[in-house]
Amino acid sequence: MSIRKTAGLLALALTFVFSAVLAGPIVNAQNAGQQGGGSGLQVSPTRTDLSGQPGEKKTVTITLKNITQTELTAQAVLNDFKSDNSSGTPQIIVDNNQRTPYTLEKMIKNLKDVDLKAGETKEIKLDLEVPGNAVPGAYFGAVRFAALPKGVTPTEQQRQVALTASVAHLIFLEVPGDVNEQLLIESLKAQAGGRSGSFFFKKPDQVAAQVKNNGNGFSRPFGQVTVNGPFGKEVHKYEVNDTDPRGIVLPQSSRAFTDQLKGVSLPGKYKLTASIAYGNGGEVVTYKSSFIYLPLWAIIAFFAVLLLIAGGAYTVYRKRFAKGAKGERKLRRKR
Repeated sequence: MSIRKTAGLLALALTFVFSAVLAGPIVNAQNAGQQGGGSGLQVSPTRTDLSGQPGEKKTVTITLKNITQTELTAQAVLNDFKSDNSSGTPQIIVDNNQRTPYTLEKMIKNLKDVDLKAGETKEIKLDLEVPGNAVPGAYFGAVRFAALPKGVTPTEQQRQVALTASVAHLIFLEVPGDVNEQLLIESLKAQAGGRSGSFFFKKPDQVAAQVKNNGNGFSRPFGQVTVNGPFGKEVHKYEVNDTDPRGIVLPQSSRAFTDQLKGVSLPGKYKLTASIAYGNGGEVVTYKSSFIYLPLWAIIAFFAVLLLIAGGAYTVYRKRFAKGAKGERKLRRKR
């Protein structure tokens, strides 16, 4: 292939790369409780964590406030919930005929509606009785309060609307004993703009560590993720699930712990290493992955160098060709 054709193909490839960059990065696309808002009620705290032995009685204290200027009845209901297997946000199971193996239904006592005057705040105490035959492990549920006008019998549709805008208090109960603890890391991925992948034109800004709890108790994982740059040097390190209280991974569920990614500057291959512990910290699981960061300026520089090399080679070739042709002409004249 001639030098001129080679230069033409390089220019065509450069045009293609520009088009790809303009089209966007190449990536593989992938606690809760309400404080108030449109419900007319405010609940605090939004979460209770407790431990109870079989046969033991516990008390859950909730503060409920009417933040409107009218009298309300706070309709109380206990719902089970499950994980969304992503952010850890509870997914309420509104059908109370569908109970999970971790339900608090038979443990919660004296759950009843609460009348509140305009602006009134009341402290509510719920009794939680752990059955004597309770299996060690995790139990959880959401106590929801829906604001309804006092003295008015709402229609079923109005009840459903009120429940949709309800506030919730989450209860996490752990019965100690022979609890199975088993955690694994499902994935460790860099993200740019919320989308994960392994090849980026745009600088990734987050890391998502997806962990799964295969046990029957609550898992509160902790540990570190380290980031090593193209030359093997550590460029960033951070603590996973570094909150107070620590985020919970529900039994037989997954959750992604997403944190800010720093230290990515040079183009090249970056390595991620997660070392995450659970339980009392005696068990540690490790997971490694990598991604490639190739910004636009590096691509331009790469192809510019290729074009310069091709241009230089073509210039040398032309000079040598011209010199050789001139020598041949002189030789013919002498003959």
